[in-house]
This record gives sequence, structure tokens and C-alpha cells, in this order.
Amino acid sequence: MVPFIIVASLTVEFIGPCSEKPLFQTTAQAVQFSNVGQMTIQTLEKFKIDFKGSESGLNSAFGSPTGVDAMEVISDHEMRSYGWCFEVDGKVPESYPDSISITDVKKVRWFFGYARYLNGNWVSQCEPAYELKPEFLCH
Repeated sequence: MVPFIIVASLTVEFIGPCSEKPLFQTTAQAVQFSNVGQMTIQTLEKFKIDFKGSESGLNSAFGSPTGVDAMEVISDHEMRSYGWCFEVDGKVPESYPDSISITDVKKVRWFFGYARYLNGNWVSQCEPAYELKPEFLCH
């Protein structure tokens, strides 16, 4: 008799800056990967999605801006810096994707987010950009 093996699958999605509707979504077999970073890069490569980054994080995907082009100056005292963030099962971890084990993960959600700088301090990070729909990204 052949033993019955359950292969866990997980959902992977990428949310852009202008809508909560995924730019891309797929299901992957968790057993194929050792960490979130490896799963992310292999998924983007498999589906031939243009990106810049590594297993440690994404700099750009789906044509998203980087560097100065990903900054929004609101005033002399406030700005937002945009980039890719991720959640694992609904929580934003305080570590890099290549240090998060894929074991028991049900959903990885990458989203284009921002960090807010106000009066000399960074006051937030990984806020979803689609909640603001910044004009310079969503024109």
C-alpha cells in the first residue's frame, strides 16, 4: 500500500498601488520551497514577471518605480517612500522573506506599500498604497 501524503498548497498574490484587486495570484505547492523569498523569486521567474530583487526582498515588480521615483514629497515636513512589502497569513513580519520558513504558511501577500516620514521621524511602514491611490502612481 502506498502511503497517502498531503501536499500543502499556499496562495501567493501581488497587490499593486492602485487597487486591492491582485495584479497576479496563483497557488503553489509549499513543499517545493524552503522560505518565502525563494518561493517569491521562483514564482516570478516561472510566470515571467519582470522584477528586480532577490530572496531577501523585492525592489521592483510589475514595472513599479524605485529610488527617487518611488518617493512622494507632501510638504517640507512630510514624505512617503514606496516599495514592496509582504504579509504571511495576514501579518507583516519584522524580517526578510528569506528568513521566513514556508512551513504551515497558507498565504503570502506582496503589496506595494509606503513608509511615512513626518517631522524628522519615520512614523509608519508597510501601509498599503492602494488605500491612498497616490496620483503619481495611479493616474
